[in-house]
Amino acid sequence: MASSSIYQTWKTQGLKAALIGDYDWKFLCTPRFPFCKKEKHAYEPPPFYAHDESLSLTVSVMIGLQHALTMSTNIITPALLIFNVVMSYFPELYDSSLGAEQAANRQRATDVAQYLVSASLICSGIGTMMQVSTIPIPFTKYQLGTGVLSTMGTANQYNAIFPVILYDIMSRGYDIEEAWGKLLGTIMVCVWLEAFISLIPYKILNRICPPYVLGVTVMLIGVQLTGAGIRFWGGGAGCSGNPSATNLCPGNGEVMLGFGSAPYIALGFSVFLIFLFIEVFGSPFFRNTMVIWGLLGGYAIAAMATYEGQHFVTGDRMRDSDVFTFLWVERFPIGIHGPAIIPMLIAFIVTAMETFGDITATEHASRLRPEGEAHSKRIQGGLLGDAVATFFAALGTTPPNTTLSQNNGIVSLTRCASTSAGYACGFWLLIFGVIAKVGAWILSIPNCVLGGALTFLFANIILSGIKLIGFYRIDRRTHYIVAASLALGVGTALVPAFSSPGIGASAARPNQWWPYDPSMSDALDSFRVGIMIAINTPYFIGSITAIILNLIIPMDLIDDEELLVEEEWQKEEKEEDVSETVPHEKDLKETWDDKV
Repeated sequence: MASSSIYQTWKTQGLKAALIGDYDWKFLCTPRFPFCKKEKHAYEPPPFYAHDESLSLTVSVMIGLQHALTMSTNIITPALLIFNVVMSYFPELYDSSLGAEQAANRQRATDVAQYLVSASLICSGIGTMMQVSTIPIPFTKYQLGTGVLSTMGTANQYNAIFPVILYDIMSRGYDIEEAWGKLLGTIMVCVWLEAFISLIPYKILNRICPPYVLGVTVMLIGVQLTGAGIRFWGGGAGCSGNPSATNLCPGNGEVMLGFGSAPYIALGFSVFLIFLFIEVFGSPFFRNTMVIWGLLGGYAIAAMATYEGQHFVTGDRMRDSDVFTFLWVERFPIGIHGPAIIPMLIAFIVTAMETFGDITATEHASRLRPEGEAHSKRIQGGLLGDAVATFFAALGTTPPNTTLSQNNGIVSLTRCASTSAGYACGFWLLIFGVIAKVGAWILSIPNCVLGGALTFLFANIILSGIKLIGFYRIDRRTHYIVAASLALGVGTALVPAFSSPGIGASAARPNQWWPYDPSMSDALDSFRVGIMIAINTPYFIGSITAIILNLIIPMDLIDDEELLVEEEWQKEEKEEDVSETVPHEKDLKETWDDKV
């Protein structure tokens, strides 16, 4: 644990080393002035902290905080989004303009969603602390957790399927709280499929999912999340589907404008500019913690800005929220919804594939080779950790947890892979959840400000996927598999409507490749929706395509002439590096090349 490492540092090196560390703070806090020097000058990069390196309390808290702030949007979105979407399906129950009863129903559902936000933060904090640990399972060769900086949070991939399931349950006469209880019970039953997948021998998993297949998965996750970041940047995910001047975007304080309005774009771009300023002029410490300064700087600008007298930041949420909260403040009658089992099982297969890719990307960002026995144990422990954390999250009344992708971008940017930052992140999430005022403050950050930060961070996930694809030599076979998979995955991300299952009145759209038929049984319709949602998920259709092609396309013999040409190119590149590369960069490159 981070606390024990800090305690050991205190006992062996003293209080100063434990609190602020034995670092060269003059170097860490000295800004850069690249345009004030006539000669070309290369600066020392910020220090890299390995996964097993103990950090001081100050550094752990700072880097853990930016992980927690970045995760918070991912964690708070599902409950709010799911409840708002479901309420829109039943206007006769939740349209406050229809009467006092409907207004009371909507207020009650909103209060439950607000509780689920805090409960999700608490469960994510506990799950993160477990996932960054390595907990041996007695009398077995298995472990729980990855032992690397793999953070856990509420999974957003279920945002598409959960409203469908809740709509189906509520159509049978249940209210939204009873429907949520049946959903939680179904999660507790189906999640053990992912636990079973974690016990499959790694050789089989690696045969099915080699690095370039995982690279496709990670890259498509990044593509999908980057799209989500852009939607937040433009004003919000809810209003992005039909952008117009009359379709106003909530979630930006009192300012209600159409998607993509200039004030939203400008505030999001301010975060981009802060990131750029810190990257150009910032000291190593500021560059290691740029996510905090970008978010806080964007929030401060939004707090000072107004649009026609309306404020982008208000204190309504913080004023109306409780001071403290915890799990089980709200309770739901647990049940099982049979028609939801098949689509839920498909969803957990998708989650396992995502987790496999996320952990591999985290290893790559942590300078750990994604191969060998240690790698296989991390994959097994991470998949099992996903299942255990999701089961606990369901017991805690919240949506499923999973290993989050976006934090890999922070690991790459901050050059910190230490699990000490992971424990600090878990601690911050617990604070955000238990102290309801803090969670309410996070909710007060305008969507456009969050979007500006998240878009950049999510794009780093795309880069991690590209690195995994190129981890080994790309021959013609690999080239074809990756191209075909990305064609379907990226195409689905760009034009998702072709396989959208539809809800309510739109369920019987004639343009669907598997349209709804009123004569369908509930089980068949649920299976139809589950299959269509899976195919409508970019990283699922892309990953499944890559897996199938990898298994059926035979291997090619290595072209010796092509290898000789590539070796000649590499030799020329190394000769150029010797004459041009800064010494410390050359040493690092040679060390990494030797490892790879």
